[in-house]
Amino acid sequence: MFKAKEFKELIGFNHTWLVIVSVLVTGTTFPFIFLGELVNQISHEGAFHAIFGWVYSAIVHYVNLLIFYKFKQMDSRKGKITDIKLFFTRDYPVHMLATVLVTLLMSLGPYSQLGLTCNGLVVVKNIIGTSLLVSVIIGFYETAFYMRALKTSLIEREKLKRENVESQLEILKSQVQPHFLFNSLNTLVSIIPDDPDVAVKYVQNLSKVYRYILEIKDKKLIPVYEEMKCVQAYLFMLETRFGSNLRCKISLENIDENHFIVPLSIQMLVENAVKHNVISAKRPLSIEIISKGEELSVTNNLQLKEQDVISTGTGLQNISSRYLITANKEVKIQEDLESFTVHIPLIEVSAS
Repeated sequence: MFKAKEFKELIGFNHTWLVIVSVLVTGTTFPFIFLGELVNQISHEGAFHAIFGWVYSAIVHYVNLLIFYKFKQMDSRKGKITDIKLFFTRDYPVHMLATVLVTLLMSLGPYSQLGLTCNGLVVVKNIIGTSLLVSVIIGFYETAFYMRALKTSLIEREKLKRENVESQLEILKSQVQPHFLFNSLNTLVSIIPDDPDVAVKYVQNLSKVYRYILEIKDKKLIPVYEEMKCVQAYLFMLETRFGSNLRCKISLENIDENHFIVPLSIQMLVENAVKHNVISAKRPLSIEIISKGEELSVTNNLQLKEQDVISTGTGLQNISSRYLITANKEVKIQEDLESFTVHIPLIEVSAS
């Protein structure tokens, strides 16, 4: 009845028995705490007071816990956590208003109909007592919720650190492999005699890629324009190696310094496209990087190698995991017979 499973996700434990005990205790002591009646008056109407107290306490608990759950559910859909200011300006007033309304309806309705003593002073005492009780209950649940959120945040932060480390290792590992160095050096050796200026640019861009990887090792998000500097350097190396057999089109519209992405996400997607597809004069590889709305997509024509390169899938899975943890957003993959597209969300971060 009190959404035990859902509340466990919010506060970290099953609160069913806590609610039952709280309802029984507050309901039993209802005449003393809420009505302030004398013992000799209670003795004549004890059974009525006890039953009414339990019912009344159960309704107050249910209404306020439902409000608590609905607010947390609403905030979760918006991807945020209720802060102290929002709690006192939105949540707490609603709890108090609901408590007062329930108290008035119960005091002036069923309580009077049962023939029990009810006057203005009793109602006021009832409202004050119940409001204090609700404040304690909601205060406890809010505290449990924030402690749970803090613990979850710390766990996710540690997980994100591991994901970032894995990302760095994946990129560095793939680029220091013998075949990568062999291809890079072979390309460099082949262009030095014919075009020394291009050879110098090649080395400069190779240096930019490595420098970028080292500089962003501690960053969760990176501006799109910074990521694109690395991508441009990496594409220069690829285009130098494959010539006109590799074609890349970049179209980024309405992108400014407030648009961020997960570091190395575009670079890894470009690398995957080159790694898994045939690139030749007869079958050139086309890569398109475009922005549209709140997404940035990387698309390549699909022409998989007959003997595909061994892949663990860590790259794409890593990007997806980091997006989910960092911004609670999903990376979308779209594939058909002719093309392969990965849509990564643009994360807007206001300048502080």
